[in-house]
Amino acid sequence: MGWFGGNSNAAPPSKVSMVTEYKPEPKQQQYLEDLPPKFEDTESPSAPPSSQANAQATLTDAAKSIQLSDFTIDRFINMPCFREAMITGFQAMGVLGVITFLIRKDLNKSLNWSVGGFFLGNMVGWEQCRSLRRKSMQMMEKAKQDREERNRRKWQELQKSQGKDDDLEKFNKFNSRK
Repeated sequence: MGWFGGNSNAAPPSKVSMVTEYKPEPKQQQYLEDLPPKFEDTESPSAPPSSQANAQATLTDAAKSIQLSDFTIDRFINMPCFREAMITGFQAMGVLGVITFLIRKDLNKSLNWSVGGFFLGNMVGWEQCRSLRRKSMQMMEKAKQDREERNRRKWQELQKSQGKDDDLEKFNKFNSRK
């Protein structure tokens, strides 16, 4: 009896297939410019066309655009700095509530201080996180500008040695598009 429960008298297969190496066909490289746009460049369908074309948005237009679906947990969780602000708020709530309760022995006062500490901690955590994000974005922009300037200088040096202005125009055109 063999491994698969077959008859032990059975002869081995008469023909053995050769294993060949799989060679996938090379894919043609696709660039972002070659792909169709994911979104259309039209105005949002929710706003009336007259208000879009004629005037700037007002506070009442903004209030009308608020929906209940804007206040879901998933939306808040995916918001940058929300997690850090909540953690800081809960820490401040716990510290102020416990310290006030230990000093005053008054539950109502400690609850009031803890709620106030929660909101104060949220604001401090939010502003601190946003400040760090702002600084990192500025650093990224500065690094990007430095890199572009370095590339431009390097290209100019290369052009001086070769004396071609045609390629420089193509290079600048390519780098200036967005």
